Amino acid sequence: MKESPTIKSNRTAAIDLLRGFIMILMAIDHCSAMVARTHFTEMWGVTFEGYPTIGWWFSRFVSHICAPGFFFLMGISMLLFAQSRLKNGWSINRVRNYFLKRGSLILLIMFLLEFPSWALSSVFKSSEMVSSGMSFPGKYNGGFFIPTTVLYGLGMCMLICSFLLKLKKDYMLLIAVASFGFSTWYITNAAPYEWINPFAVLFYVPGLTKGAMSLYPVIPWLGVTAFGIYWAHLYTLNKSKIFSWSLIIGLVFLATFFVLRIFKTGNFQLNDWSSFITFFTLIKYPPSLVFIFFTLGVNLILLFLFSKIEHSKYLKPIKLFGQTAMFFYIVHLYLYALLGAFFPSGCSIYVMYTVWFFGLIILYFICNRFLIFKHITKPTSFWRIL
Repeated sequence: MKESPTIKSNRTAAIDLLRGFIMILMAIDHCSAMVARTHFTEMWGVTFEGYPTIGWWFSRFVSHICAPGFFFLMGISMLLFAQSRLKNGWSINRVRNYFLKRGSLILLIMFLLEFPSWALSSVFKSSEMVSSGMSFPGKYNGGFFIPTTVLYGLGMCMLICSFLLKLKKDYMLLIAVASFGFSTWYITNAAPYEWINPFAVLFYVPGLTKGAMSLYPVIPWLGVTAFGIYWAHLYTLNKSKIFSWSLIIGLVFLATFFVLRIFKTGNFQLNDWSSFITFFTLIKYPPSLVFIFFTLGVNLILLFLFSKIEHSKYLKPIKLFGQTAMFFYIVHLYLYALLGAFFPSGCSIYVMYTVWFFGLIILYFICNRFLIFKHITKPTSFWRIL
């Protein structure tokens, strides 16, 4: 088949590889939900039933690095893009307007393209299957609410960070620490079975209430994006050492995770553990301290590893997925939703992984064709955003 053209670019291959790798892991989680009809939601304040087998635990656990990776890499990419365009004569207002448009587009994509894919998946689900019964904090007694997904968090964080790009790097680190601190303080003192204000649900506490539902409220994930911008500042200051720093800081984060977990703190209501699986059962909604230290630690270490092998020709499919991340995201949802039509009552974990791998092969050819098309469009084209 026709190969993607070689394009002169300021893109960092290690960043594309890490983004592509976490897209592949994300596809496991969504294939599990749409094909195997099995999904898990590690939510604050409500009972989490755990995982039925170590295989299902592992399938969910490996996907934990995805959401923090998306927000972290978005922060890095935003600053690198801004610095590149400012050097080419763009004004800061033009850069900000670009991100305001892109953030708004992400929100539109959520409503217009992502939501229908999940609805399509539900259509193919057997009526005899028991609902997953996802339990949300908040007292919800019925009525209209606006649902949101990870794209809401990404789009909102991009909109906010478009106004923060001129801040010094230390301020970005301060924003990151403050957001994690506020989220931890609020959740520790919140009442999960009381009514929650819709504004709170959208901005700092996951839950369901009349008016709003969110898994990715803005403030906790803004901290991850701000940390990405901080890391991009370090990258521009010392490109020769940044990946070594990634390894060191990543290992420090992992060590912090183990210390917090051993002393049974930092994981909201699931602090206690009695087995290997419960030790690594982490609250994701909102990201607990142990979740953040573990997932960012792994992302930083992977960034280092990919920097060492970024020119390997065998990694081309991973890099391709990283270069077409938003396009991949939307297409993979519809693909697995359609493949799920063959499994209305779900399937075994072995069949799920077979379908996942088959889907990746299809996605490779689709994304490759899209990248070829994308590279021949104008730099200001809508398609460049995907």
